[in-house]
Amino acid sequence: MKENSKNIKKLIWLLVFILIAVSTLAIISLNEEEEEISEVPLPPNLYSSSHHVIGTGNTLGTYFAAGKLLEKWFNDSIDKNGGSFKAFQTNGSTDNIVLLQTKRIDFGMAEARIAKEAFSSNPKIRVVWPLWYDVVQMIKPPEDLTPNYVFPGKIKGFIGQRNSSTARTSKEIFEALNISGKHSIDVPIGEVVKKIGDAHIGFAMIQAGMPNRTVADSIIFYHCGLVSFDDKQIDLICNKVSTSVKYTIPAGYYEENQPEIKTIAIPNVLVTTSDISPDLVEYVTEMLIKGCQKLKYRFKAFETVPTDSESILKILRETGVPLHEGTRRWLDKNLNQLQNSENGGLQN
Repeated sequence: MKENSKNIKKLIWLLVFILIAVSTLAIISLNEEEEEISEVPLPPNLYSSSHHVIGTGNTLGTYFAAGKLLEKWFNDSIDKNGGSFKAFQTNGSTDNIVLLQTKRIDFGMAEARIAKEAFSSNPKIRVVWPLWYDVVQMIKPPEDLTPNYVFPGKIKGFIGQRNSSTARTSKEIFEALNISGKHSIDVPIGEVVKKIGDAHIGFAMIQAGMPNRTVADSIIFYHCGLVSFDDKQIDLICNKVSTSVKYTIPAGYYEENQPEIKTIAIPNVLVTTSDISPDLVEYVTEMLIKGCQKLKYRFKAFETVPTDSESILKILRETGVPLHEGTRRWLDKNLNQLQNSENGGLQN
């Protein structure tokens, strides 16, 4: 009997130990889940007293490529005594707003909705100029590797970098379509195209101006496709994703057999703060408008930067963020050109 009693006690302690271990693992798992959506630490090198710093985005989207072109354009045009511009890679809209508020950058590219939300808590946020629309381009694996594919697929996918507006949009799309569960997996930026091309992930979310190289490479070299939402889904998504509009990617845009794709788009703006010199902002506005006429031949996104008064006012109303004093100065001098030039655009 004593021996049985000892065995029972040992068994009880063993069960207690197992329960403690399982509970610990569960807590660790929950923490990991939380870490996956936590803010990414801001890049430590985004400050300089000798540069006018522009916050851009990651290399998958439009911000970084466009920012580097603007950096060169501004620097090639600026007066010798005007300092210099430097475009830095960031995680995009959300990071750029934080960097502006902490005075580590002077200008940042951001979605209109992110700028709008930032202004509600920080009245110093200002719009310099509307930019292109970011188009939601949801890449799906090749059809021969995933027959009868239904979004979001049977395995986890790439929703965007942590702390990015792309990831936020992905989550809002899932919520709008009532898709429950955890669908994201961390994928290094440089591996996204191959992962989706080999069907190792269920989807890859790209939110960027068009055309986008990542999307083009996936479609042309790996025979991937794009998710097209139906009209009901589009309405649900637009109601969920602030400032978004319906958008159609024409058939054959990326390659001959690509069908028409129904999706959404979100307007972007170049933002700064009221602390930045009006003279500098007026110069940036002037050079941005001039640059769009030339840079569109090097990067198609610049072709869609609005230069007519109707489009500009529409985006500014949707954004609800005041223009910087430097932009107002520029408009005072050039508004007649915006309103009266041929086709509603700027005169050369």
